[in-house]
Parts: sequence; structure tokens; C-alpha cells
Amino acid sequence: MLPQLNFRFAFPRICPASICLLIFLGVLPSMAQSATPPKANEKFAPEIDISLGVFGQLTPTRAPLTNNTFSSGTSVTQITQGASASAGVLGTIHQAISPWLGYNVNFGYSRFAERYSSGFASIPTGVQVPPSYPVYSFAQGSIQTNMYELTAAYSIQGPRTKRWSTSAQLGGGGLFFLPTHDPSPYAVQTRATMVFGVGLAYRLSQHFAVRAEYRGLFYKNPDFKNSDTPIPISKLFTVTSEPTVSIVYTFGYRQSRRFRKMY
Repeated sequence: MLPQLNFRFAFPRICPASICLLIFLGVLPSMAQSATPPKANEKFAPEIDISLGVFGQLTPTRAPLTNNTFSSGTSVTQITQGASASAGVLGTIHQAISPWLGYNVNFGYSRFAERYSSGFASIPTGVQVPPSYPVYSFAQGSIQTNMYELTAAYSIQGPRTKRWSTSAQLGGGGLFFLPTHDPSPYAVQTRATMVFGVGLAYRLSQHFAVRAEYRGLFYKNPDFKNSDTPIPISKLFTVTSEPTVSIVYTFGYRQSRRFRKMY
């Protein structure tokens, strides 16, 4: 009777202790797993950065030439359109949505003069040239304007190291041309544009970097909706080049933790 009684009284003491031990051993691994973030989260964490920079606005002068041949001679017409070189400012908001893909929202401003000209000449083909030939005419002018940019683009992440990173962007948006004359005989005009470019960034610290990039804007030159002006306004497609240098600030705790080991 005594051994049985001892077993009956000892079992309630041993069973709770063993159960507690098993629970304790099972809880510790689960706690360790919950405290350690998954490896997938360490490979990529979405990030947001903003940048502010300056650029040079360079728009080449286009000068298409048109020839028309008639029985009495040949006429030549040439129109030109370009813009004076200027400086501008650019702000960009960037968000990465995957290790290689993100998007940019760009805000830009510059001020310059749109320059136009038109020339015409008529040359006879006969042997005897009348005194009134050749006939020619030429006119030119410019319009001072403010240009604002609002574009959005896909951003593609290229090869990168701990310090250096490369990227490219492609997208579109609008350019807003506001003549500076007050009051102005010329109307405010909006042009659709395609934006493209490539960039190279150097990380200075966990949050700051400096970026150099080439940006291009493809659009149709503005005519300011005024046909009564003596300025020979034309509407030609052109590409404005904007080499840009910017300071970049990156937000986010995860971004800081990811680059903490580098410094």
C-alpha cells in the first residue's frame, strides 16, 4: 500500500513540473523566432527619399530647311527655334517598391527666352534674272518665359555597391510655360512631355547622398497661341537636356539599420 500511495502522491508533483519544462522549452524557440526578423525582410525594405538639386537647361536650336522647285525657279524656306541656356532647380520624391523598381515624382523650374526666326528666298532658274530677283525675307524674335515641370516616371535600379548606385528613369508629364510680360500678349501654354534619364549616386552617410544625373525632356516647343505677333513663332519638337546635381535624403529606420554595418 505504501508504494502505491507514494506513487499516487508523487505523480501530481512530477507531472506539472514536466509539463512546465516542455512548455518552457517550446516557448523559448518561438520567442527567439519572433524576436528575429525574417531574412526576407533584411534583403529589401521599401524606402522613400527626397532630393533637391540644380540643373543646367540646354535646348538646341532647330533649323529645318524646305526646298520647293517650280518651273520658274526654286524657293527656300528655313525656320529656327531654340532657347537660351539657363539654370534651374529640381525637386524629386522617390519611392522604391521592389529591389529594382520604384517611381519618381519630379518638380522643376527654369526661366529662359524662347527664340524664333524665319527666312525665305526665291531664286529663278532662267538665264536672264530680273532686277527684282532674288527675293528674300527674314524675321526673328524672342519671348521670355518661366517653365515649370511636373512629371512622374518609373525608376529602375541598376548595379550598386555599398557606396555607389546607378539608376534610370522613364515617364511623362507636363511642362507649363508662363510668359514673363505683365500684362503679356502671349497665353500661358501647357505641353505634354516625355522624361528620361540616367543617374549615379554616392552615399555619404546613412541618410545623405549626392547624385549626378542626366535628364532629358522631349516635347513640342510652345507657340503661346498668338498668331498676330510679328515674331515668326513655330512649333517644332525638341529635346531639352538637364544635367543635374542633387543632395538626397533617405527616410526610414529600416534604411538606417540596413546601412549601419557599413559605417
